[in-house]
Amino acid sequence: GSGRLDGAWLLVAPTGEDRAEWVRDALARNGADVHVVHVDPEAVDWAEQLSGLPALHGVVSLLGLTAGIAATIGLLRVLGDADVQAPLWCVTSGAVSAGADDAVAGFEQSMLWGLGRVAALEHPDRWGGLVDLSDTQDDTTGDLLASVLAGTSGEDQVALRGNEILGRRLLPAPLGKASGAGWSPRGTVLVTGGTGALGAHVARWLVAKGAEHLLLTSRRGLEADGAEELRTELTALGARVTIAACDAADRDALADVLAAVPAESPLTAVVHAAGVERSAILADLDPGELAGVLSAKVDGARNLHELLGETPLDAFVLFSSIAGVWGSGGQGA
Repeated sequence: GSGRLDGAWLLVAPTGEDRAEWVRDALARNGADVHVVHVDPEAVDWAEQLSGLPALHGVVSLLGLTAGIAATIGLLRVLGDADVQAPLWCVTSGAVSAGADDAVAGFEQSMLWGLGRVAALEHPDRWGGLVDLSDTQDDTTGDLLASVLAGTSGEDQVALRGNEILGRRLLPAPLGKASGAGWSPRGTVLVTGGTGALGAHVARWLVAKGAEHLLLTSRRGLEADGAEELRTELTALGARVTIAACDAADRDALADVLAAVPAESPLTAVVHAAGVERSAILADLDPGELAGVLSAKVDGARNLHELLGETPLDAFVLFSSIAGVWGSGGQGA
């Protein structure tokens, strides 16, 4: 391709997003007829905002920069309802690492990269891709952005760094660098969601690796299905087992559980396996259901990170889904 943009493009930005003007100028400089919509994602009248627009060649969303993934799901849904067939491109900043010295700063935005891979499978006809920006807002970066949107790079998951367009690749892990016997748990190991199917599997593995004390949490504690049987099983294998009722998304309750860890068996590792399963295509995903899934997984992880930020740990393990790596239809949440 020529790297030039054709026709009308819609730029959707949260109210007050200062990068909107820079993106608009970059698109316009490269041939696009840019229509900018500033919205409050919590109170936007999408029907009004999308009315009167010409046929669109593309849509660029900056909602992921500050407004969260729920706003992007809402935009994807209303574009479908309005029968807008133009591809949707979502912009983030610092959501991915493009090298050893390129730290991830936009952790909240990183979720959009997992969501985008699901959207690409569910809506291949109107999904454009994901573009991660650095902090630089110059003409060179703007022109690279326009080039990606024009399809010149042939990539739909890219990071713009310096003068380069970097495409995402999944590579084999360098297993040859692994050495030694591996990690051996000691002291207390916390497993959130510890009485669920995944948590119980991890608990059995930990005991097999020599764990002395397991602290398993779940919303219902010992009242959870199979919890008593799991404790009996793990105790018979030689471990000391504590099962506590605690929602990892409840920061105060989690802090109380952590404070109760015995001094003679200090906390040395955390496995965050808590989660709520919700299978639904993005078009049918209710905002309340999405919030419930994020509460268990994301808020729980944030609470653990913040409460244990000064605690030396041997391991801090977060379970997620393959949907966040290569996508899986119906698994956007």
